[in-house]
Amino acid sequence: MRYKVFREAIHRHIEVRVSSFPLALLVGVLLLQLAVGQPSVEAVSGEAVSNSLISQLSHAERPEMQGTELAFPSDAAGISAYYRREKDGSNSLDKDTVDDHIFGPLESGVNTALASPAKLVDVGNNFTVASLSLKNIDSLTSSVNLYYDDEGWIVAYLPMDEPASQIWQAKDIDWETPLITDINDNTLLDAINVVIDEALDETAIDHDDAGLGYYHWQHSEADNFLMLAVSREERGEYPVQLAVPDSITVNEVSSTMWISQGTYAQAPCASVRVDDTDVIAETCTKGIYSATTSLTEAEGTSTYSWKLIQTERDGGASGALLMILYSSSG
Repeated sequence: MRYKVFREAIHRHIEVRVSSFPLALLVGVLLLQLAVGQPSVEAVSGEAVSNSLISQLSHAERPEMQGTELAFPSDAAGISAYYRREKDGSNSLDKDTVDDHIFGPLESGVNTALASPAKLVDVGNNFTVASLSLKNIDSLTSSVNLYYDDEGWIVAYLPMDEPASQIWQAKDIDWETPLITDINDNTLLDAINVVIDEALDETAIDHDDAGLGYYHWQHSEADNFLMLAVSREERGEYPVQLAVPDSITVNEVSSTMWISQGTYAQAPCASVRVDDTDVIAETCTKGIYSATTSLTEAEGTSTYSWKLIQTERDGGASGALLMILYSSSG
């Protein structure tokens, strides 16, 4: 399963309407079309100042990494992004140059996505596997594993047991007015650009680059996934109603939540819930939290509620990402 990021779905669309609800708590209707030419999942959401963003990624092939001495850890990898570097008509990569950059000390005044030098996971004559600590929102960091080899393959991935939603990159969100502007960029893409842009000093890969793909190594049957993000800067709830038809097989559902205190002395409290079950229990500590959950199966179209809840304090902000990995029949 390969995924290519694109800005809008062919033959499908995101429609926004304005409506009204009791107590003026909710306005707006978002229809989330998950699959191109396939059954869709419909969601209803909104609030007084709607702050949500939807990303959709399309399916293509699994990466074909070859070579008798290459050692990508496919049995231990989960969600991944991959890119194969081509230079002067051939696929290659100067592994030593990349090694020097990611494992060396961070240079003062040099812009980098790295929060600290990488840690070695595995190494061979023609490949390296490392663990990167990447900058995220409000001095928080995210961990991503990175594989690269001298045949030009660069694969950023999470370990197989990590929730896929953990790839959320929120570092450009202003925690005092947390407007979400883009969720196509993610920590996997950041890790690839540590190689391309920083180590090799070449043009950074954009989220819609034709050579960029996504693949979940433990869910080869899945052919699509969707990300939906919301955020709050005051106490309250942001609910989303999801309608999932039985023609769609849901392979994984996960959420990631961040809490930022910004310049305030204390962080707000927040939690994430699906229906009546806490996916991420309420916490009042600044940080990034992730967890997987499941949807109760029912015949026909099943409806679920996913929500970000912020309580206790209006200072600071919170945000949550819902990620659904799924396959469609037909």
